[in-house]
Amino acid sequence: MRKIKTFVVGPQTGYARFIKNRELVNNIEDAQVVVFTGGEDINPEIYNCKKHRSTYFNRRRDKEELEAYKKIRKDQFIVAICRGAQMCCALNGGKLVQDCSGHQCGYSHGITNGKVTYQITSIHHQMMYPYTIDKKNYDILYKSSEILSDRWEGDGIDPKNIMKDGEPEIIMFHTPGSPKALAIQGHPEMTPDSPVADMINELIIKNINE
Repeated sequence: MRKIKTFVVGPQTGYARFIKNRELVNNIEDAQVVVFTGGEDINPEIYNCKKHRSTYFNRRRDKEELEAYKKIRKDQFIVAICRGAQMCCALNGGKLVQDCSGHQCGYSHGITNGKVTYQITSIHHQMMYPYTIDKKNYDILYKSSEILSDRWEGDGIDPKNIMKDGEPEIIMFHTPGSPKALAIQGHPEMTPDSPVADMINELIIKNINE
């Protein structure tokens, strides 16, 4: 099997450990897959919202990752984890739940596509909110197998959308003119040999071979 040339935005290359047969490269232009990693919240100004009292962000990191995102070609594929997933949601026209409950647990919970359920580790207090995006530009591939939160707070958020559709866990963004992005709210790098990591690897291989 050919190596998957992988570039990690920032120093935390361990976030790519679940990508099987990866070959880390030093330049973003050489990559097939570009990984955006977890960490601080994102400045709500990026998605045109007011800051929630619980939101904390790093302007320098936001700037660096926005600059990296602009360098990614349409023939490259983004894999984004936790904060990275939220960044991709924002840059594709979505918003973020700036504070939610039930997902800061640090242990695994179920995600499902309605046919199969996987376990994934969850550590986040914010959440992707794609419902402001044209529906033809994204697909929610997996949702929480049960709603874990009892509140979803933030400017521009209507909790009814989440209660109706479920909490989004893995989204494929395919906005015309932008690179395709697999946005994963959980942390597959924490369980690199798990069934959920295998499923995500299948999605990566499928998309880089299209």
